[in-house]
Amino acid sequence: MLVSRSNPWAVNTRVVVLAAIFGAMVIALQVVGLGSIPVPNLSGAMTTLLIPVILGAIVGGPIVGMFAGLVMGVMYLVLPATASFGFLTLVPSRLVMALVAWLVFNALSQSNKVVAAAASGALGALTNTVVTVAIAIALGQVPPEVIPTIIPQALIELVGSAVIVAIIVVAVDAARRR
Repeated sequence: MLVSRSNPWAVNTRVVVLAAIFGAMVIALQVVGLGSIPVPNLSGAMTTLLIPVILGAIVGGPIVGMFAGLVMGVMYLVLPATASFGFLTLVPSRLVMALVAWLVFNALSQSNKVVAAAASGALGALTNTVVTVAIAIALGQVPPEVIPTIIPQALIELVGSAVIVAIIVVAVDAARRR
């Protein structure tokens, strides 16, 4: 079991340490240049920063994932290419992504951890894209016509997250059982 099922909202030393670790992973990916991978779409890149957010939610619970999501949102607030979207577009979607990833993993992990991890990665990534774009459209920051141009990025992030998250969760779970 990766997350304690007793009280996932409890804050203790383990939660604080894991939140710091997964938040640092988000920062490290961005600082070393691996936070965005170039793809031919409207934004010009897909993000890998969602991987530690989703993994944080799976391994540490909703608070850890949401903290890493907050760090991800703040990272986008300081990047010149995305800062103009503002807090309402860039932060809440990352918090929702962590919650969805945690809920999906918990709902499915009793039957099959690999499927649970892949579904958590896929639905977490999809949530990130859908909620961010929906907020940006609702706030008039982008027109609804951008949706078809974002679909390739969303699919790449969905598949990439599903595969990477599943691989890491299997490895972490195997290491913890030893």
